[in-house]
Amino acid sequence: MSVSLAELKAISLAARHGSLSKTAALLNITQPALSRRITEAEHTLGVILFKRMPRGVQPTPACLAFLRHAEIALVSIDEGVEAARNAGEHELKKLAIGAIEVMFDDRLLAPCRNYLARHDGASIAFRSYSWSQEIGHDLMSGQLKIGLCYRKNGDAQLESIWLEDDRIAVVCAASHPLAQEGRITMEQLEAAQWIGNPAATDVAFNTISDDMRSGRMQIWKTMHVGTIHARVRLAEAGFGLALVRRASILPNLISGTLVELETPLATTMPIFLTLRRGAYLGAMTELLINEIQAAYGGVTGPGGAAEVGVDDGAGAGEMPVRPRSSFPVGGPGDGAGCHP
Repeated sequence: MSVSLAELKAISLAARHGSLSKTAALLNITQPALSRRITEAEHTLGVILFKRMPRGVQPTPACLAFLRHAEIALVSIDEGVEAARNAGEHELKKLAIGAIEVMFDDRLLAPCRNYLARHDGASIAFRSYSWSQEIGHDLMSGQLKIGLCYRKNGDAQLESIWLEDDRIAVVCAASHPLAQEGRITMEQLEAAQWIGNPAATDVAFNTISDDMRSGRMQIWKTMHVGTIHARVRLAEAGFGLALVRRASILPNLISGTLVELETPLATTMPIFLTLRRGAYLGAMTELLINEIQAAYGGVTGPGGAAEVGVDDGAGAGEMPVRPRSSFPVGGPGDGAGCHP
């Protein structure tokens, strides 16, 4: 005896929304009927799937372990329907793309504009994220088709394609006392005022030990500022130091409103384009992925070393676009543990 598709949908939605009433409304059934579906699934599996809370329900560890595998079936069925409806058109009319907040620049957006210009009636829903693991979860659940994030996801069901090594910089206002210094020491960084906790960014600092990140950095003077935009504006105004993606503040560096400091914290993090293996994409979405790779300069390997043996006949000054499988799938250290 196995869990039915109707029961699986009920479990998945209840776990996602934490509410039986909302799940019942989404499924267009009564709440008692929903409860029966969940109870029948629990009897079949022999485990408790939800903990009843004063407000809603909470999935148990057994429920999460079950959905980790079973939701793939739901996503595959939905994508099978999508593929059947688009058979012969080679198009995916509705596309969902998620990315870390600071990655919404023209290297992502210009290819997306081209995608929409090529397809009448096509649409793209964008979602911004603070943590890469959230992108992986939404790719697995079918809420996203493509994700751009700061870590190579180790899940065997996901494909991670290296795009570039992103430079992470410590910046401050030109009027800040440290802006006139040479190389900044750890002691100077420890004494400075920070905008946003540098340890909370979980950057894979190659020069800083784990015990320093969990110990000394936790007591640095820190303003609790979560968004990149707010960190940049406060740093420009001279209120402290910020650790940010260098590409996101290039205009500020050029105009002189921000200064990049030479510090032990400066490092790089690999950016990956991630998608679920076997997901239905369509030919035009495959082209979009290639264009995003080209926009990031994806003809070089991690660390900037050019790949060899690739010649698709592109003329001088042209960017060759290659299949996904020929691109490297890991940056230095493969990005393990790098967040967001």
